[in-house]
Amino acid sequence: MDFLQVKGGKVVDEKGGEIMLRGTCIGGWMNMENFIDGYPGSESGLRRTMSEIAGEETSRYFFDRLLDYFLSEDDIVHIKSYGANTVRLPVNYRHFEDDGDPFVYKETGFRRFDEAVSWCEKHGLYVIIDMHAAPGWQNSHWHSDNECAANLFWTHRLFQERLAKLWQEFARRYKGRAVIAGYELMNEPCVNTPAADLPHMFGERYKPKWDVMNRVYRDLVVAIRAVDPRHIIFIEGDRYGQLFDGLEEPFADNLVYSSHNYTMAGFGPGIYPGSYKKNRTDETNVASDWWDAETQKGLFAATPGARYARKYGVPLWVGEFGSQYNTSAEDIPYRLAAMSDQLAAYNDWGAHWTTWTYKDMGVMGWVTVDPESDYAKLVAPVQKAKTELAAENFVGWNSTVIGRQKNRELAEAIAQYAPIPGTEKAHYVQGLQLYTLSLYAAGCLQPAYCVLFKGMGKDDLDRILSSFALKNCVVNQGYRRVLENSLS
Repeated sequence: MDFLQVKGGKVVDEKGGEIMLRGTCIGGWMNMENFIDGYPGSESGLRRTMSEIAGEETSRYFFDRLLDYFLSEDDIVHIKSYGANTVRLPVNYRHFEDDGDPFVYKETGFRRFDEAVSWCEKHGLYVIIDMHAAPGWQNSHWHSDNECAANLFWTHRLFQERLAKLWQEFARRYKGRAVIAGYELMNEPCVNTPAADLPHMFGERYKPKWDVMNRVYRDLVVAIRAVDPRHIIFIEGDRYGQLFDGLEEPFADNLVYSSHNYTMAGFGPGIYPGSYKKNRTDETNVASDWWDAETQKGLFAATPGARYARKYGVPLWVGEFGSQYNTSAEDIPYRLAAMSDQLAAYNDWGAHWTTWTYKDMGVMGWVTVDPESDYAKLVAPVQKAKTELAAENFVGWNSTVIGRQKNRELAEAIAQYAPIPGTEKAHYVQGLQLYTLSLYAAGCLQPAYCVLFKGMGKDDLDRILSSFALKNCVVNQGYRRVLENSLS
């Protein structure tokens, strides 16, 4: 494989030929996520609870086998068969470094990661290493393995130094590997939510701290470049990859900028092309009453990430986007049509892209765990409870579930007694949901999940967790046709 670099605003190979990086993200693997892997709450909380309830030996075997089955060489071959040339591998720093032993790196984590890199190299897939969960949490949400909603990374130099050193360790190990397309400094940063999503931090009221973000980005790039001057570095916009206007202009060679672009049309529900309830329109959430192919093209071109890339002549990579398929059978064709038009908009614009995500429990994956599998049947009661409590972002979209109802009632009461001028009730609802449902309710459900595996022997654990093996999963064939058409 050729080393990739940025020249003339394009990603090119060693011969100068343009390479469009397109493929998918392997979410739920070395950064586990609740809706992907079918558990409640955060990865670190689940690991602690599993150890307490099922015992350390069972817990260790459980998580090792889950990761073994979740991603194998078969999966890499399958991804390649769509015509993809790239995978984004999200990682949680805890697989490589312990909080109690900082700056000491774990060979067990690097061995697992390196095995996947070698599979990708063998089958011709470039790898983007994505720091999905950074020390101190770069955002307040569950997907950075954050179980307390504090966002300490941006205010604590020690966490910043730990991330810089960890990136240097990755760079030391992979600086000679052309299969690595590059290093994504961090996933979905949100620099100014130190105490989570308080209502006055939402929408246009959110105030980035560009001086802090620009300094940290420069420091991380300098640290990596001191070890590896050759690989591309990927930089994401603030507020979960949505804000770019305060980022300084590109300050080094071999930089690619990244945005995340989930849309109303992808999540629905409703007919597509069609009209959807219009959300607040501002710099972070361009919206439209009517969605069709032309809307998708126009709105993407108007996003801050696209404007930044055009202004400075740098490549743009849409690191995450997707549509939701855990809906009614009648609705799925509309979500597929929306995804098809979204992909066409990116291709026409000239963006690199990786979908979120490759494999999950049936929400938005290329392949999904079979709902008739041993694992899906075993965890079904906990999954049902998550839905009723709306204890994760991708279940309970129906506003009639009990969790959403009670959360909305409390949020409206808070808005009544503690009004913040210019703040909408929806902002109270969304902010409170993080604390009450995604963190507290999900944490309360973790023992119910872990007790399901208590007392199981290795044979039973192996049988159940093999539900995540590709051969036992279900391919979303409609999605596959959309992807193959976009990757051809």
